[in-house]
Amino acid sequence: MTATVANSAGITSAAGVISLLSEAQTELKIFALRKLDLIVHEFWAEISDVVDKIEILYEDESFEQRELSALVASKVYYHLGAYDEALYYALGAATLLNINEPSEYVETVIARAIDRYVELRVSLIDNGESVTVDKRLEIIVEKMFQRCFDDGKYKQAVGIALETRRYDMLESAIMKSEDVPTMLSYSLGIAMSLIQKRTVRNTVLQVLVRLYTNLAQPDYTNMCQCYIYLNEPTTVVNTLKKLLSGTEAELLMVFQICFDVYESASQHFIDEVMEGLEIKPKAAVPAAEAMEVEGKAAEENKPPEETIKTVAQDSASDKKLEKVATILNGELPISLQSQFLIRKIVSDMLVLKSCKEASRNAVCHTATVIANSFMHAGTTCDGFLRFVKTTYHRFIITYQVYSLLLHTRSIVYYYTPGL
Repeated sequence: MTATVANSAGITSAAGVISLLSEAQTELKIFALRKLDLIVHEFWAEISDVVDKIEILYEDESFEQRELSALVASKVYYHLGAYDEALYYALGAATLLNINEPSEYVETVIARAIDRYVELRVSLIDNGESVTVDKRLEIIVEKMFQRCFDDGKYKQAVGIALETRRYDMLESAIMKSEDVPTMLSYSLGIAMSLIQKRTVRNTVLQVLVRLYTNLAQPDYTNMCQCYIYLNEPTTVVNTLKKLLSGTEAELLMVFQICFDVYESASQHFIDEVMEGLEIKPKAAVPAAEAMEVEGKAAEENKPPEETIKTVAQDSASDKKLEKVATILNGELPISLQSQFLIRKIVSDMLVLKSCKEASRNAVCHTATVIANSFMHAGTTCDGFLRFVKTTYHRFIITYQVYSLLLHTRSIVYYYTPGL
């Protein structure tokens, strides 16, 4: 831009240079185009009147500087706000378009080129349409990728690669970065949050799984997270079996993977993982029977019935599987969450009781009951129940307070037998 200002200093009109375009000599036309390229950002309004002559020069295949005429025409159309035409002639400029030039024109053309390239690639990859991608457009996008690599903007390259469905560039952006594991996690998060089409997302996840596997220390946790999204329980089972026979650190990784499976996967997926690990699911307990067992347990101080029955209880492998089973069936996660919620209770039962007693109508009474339910949700703290008489309100409190437990329905039936 500085060079442009210097060359246009003292010039008040581009009419003299424009007149050279009508000369018969090719050298004069080339000279005019070079001068117009320098002053086009200041005198684009005058040049726009003769843009048709510049287009004719570009269409003339015998003209030596077709690329230069395309570049000038592109800049004129950019200032006119005709960005599609500006992109068309920018593609015709070929190597004369310097994508590293820090100008608004270049940034606009590149953005337009990427948008057009994304549109074509989505039609080709996502929709399976028969479209032809302009090679010149692809060259500009690849130059943009290289620019990102040179500037160290690998996250920007990952974003462009995902939008343009360029999985080869996605892999290059991740592997060329200084922190590969961080870039893998970033790519995984972007893929799961921004890519809506399932087939495309699965393809990206398969690329990420391959990169995770090729790490010096494979990240099994994120690998299994990808397998969950890909709905591949058999692969998760094989990974868990491999890690169960490993070191203590790998055993801890197994537990973390099981927590992730419990939190992220569907119940069908969890059941298949448990079946693959030869873990029997927890047997269902009838409502009345469950409450009777809980009552006796409170009196006799006996632990709840074991959910996993293995052939050799005292073997190390069976103990590992028991711990895995308590995670996958929800027993341990629910217990830990309940303990956390109980430790964080800051409610005042006296205030709740006073609000209930001061309530003179059903609306205020119900509001107090629901407020208590929110305050003690999942904590198993049911002290407020002794102040409530109606079955409906007892149902609300019980279901909220015991919402995390495995036998919630049994407990609700015990406290509200009329429902």
